Amino acid sequence: MATVLFLRASDRAAAQTPDATEDIRPPKALVVIPQPEKPPVALWLGIAAGVILLGLVAWWWNNHRRRKSLRSPAEIALWSLAELEVMREAIAAEAFANRAADTVRKYIAERFGLAAPRRTTEEFLRDLAKDEHTPLIRQSDHLRVFLKSCDMAKFAASPLDSGQRGELIRAARGFVAATALPVANTKPMGNTP
Repeated sequence: MATVLFLRASDRAAAQTPDATEDIRPPKALVVIPQPEKPPVALWLGIAAGVILLGLVAWWWNNHRRRKSLRSPAEIALWSLAELEVMREAIAAEAFANRAADTVRKYIAERFGLAAPRRTTEEFLRDLAKDEHTPLIRQSDHLRVFLKSCDMAKFAASPLDSGQRGELIRAARGFVAATALPVANTKPMGNTP
């Protein structure tokens, strides 16, 4: 059954007004929902990678320093001479002689506590001759010839052929090998026979 509604005239007039006819409101302003800030992932990854890299470098440095400190002065000198021998033909005579002499002088400074790198050859050999108790006194002639040969190549521009370079390296190795072992005390101790 159909229901018929009858409206009064006043209700009909009210129903025809625009406000009453449409119950739709105008659109509201757009509501922006704030989103949480995205963390700067690239920045944090960069910082983490930097910290890890710094840690690895520190670990390597400590390990390298510890390994280097465990090597004796003789081992360091022999390693440096072996490295010099590999590249002996690739460098100039002056640079070769300078590096060979520096290696021996650093070895003497570290092994015997003498300031060999800071002195000229003449000063060093003169001081060496004055000290009769130094274990280097037995090797002073060989050391003199070696250092003078190096000085000739460094300061007098004396050319060094392959044979001379090999001889300088052998002389330096021989000197290091002869002086690397601890010196035995030859003085009599107390009342021991």
